[in-house]
Amino acid sequence: MNRLLVSVRHLPCLPIALVIGGALTSSASAQNIYTCRDQAGRTITADRPIAECAGVMRELGPTGILRREIAPPLTADQQRQKESDDRNKRMADEAVREKRRRDTALLAAYQTEDQIETARRRAVADADDSIKSSRVRLDDLAKEKKALAVENDAYRNKTPPPLFRRKLDDNQALIDDEEASIKMRQFDVERINQHYDDDLKRYRELSAPARTSQK
Repeated sequence: MNRLLVSVRHLPCLPIALVIGGALTSSASAQNIYTCRDQAGRTITADRPIAECAGVMRELGPTGILRREIAPPLTADQQRQKESDDRNKRMADEAVREKRRRDTALLAAYQTEDQIETARRRAVADADDSIKSSRVRLDDLAKEKKALAVENDAYRNKTPPPLFRRKLDDNQALIDDEEASIKMRQFDVERINQHYDDDLKRYRELSAPARTSQK
């Protein structure tokens, strides 16, 4: 406003209203400037965003000072790549958050390494008990199978009755089920041990700074 008053004093022959009106019009007409290069490498300048830009478009203020650079629109391939990159970043960020949640839960569940080993033994014991029970049932089924085999010899020269044939099939089916159950429980023991090995390793990593600071 001080500059405007100075201009008025130095132009005494012009009506004050005309000078003020011209200054306001000049200020209102000041626009940003957009500039870039097209596909042919020619520089294009306009007072509005330019659709023909082949690369980055620069937005300048009325005084020519750079305000921002505007990236060109993405091609279809670039858009797909961006979406893939964004998706991968979200997955990576979620993995980091999940790791932090697991670390927090681990430290909340255990205060010592002995507590982890106690939890391991308890979990393995449950699976071992199930395996022992299956082996007992297998022994009983094996005895039953042996008795059925003796009885089956009596039908060597003739077709055994359907009920007896069903007993043989049921006995073998139960044996198969128990053997499959034992294999599954043995896999559970391996999985449990691996789980607690991982917990123990991570607990030591998280606890190491605290142990070091106490020395």
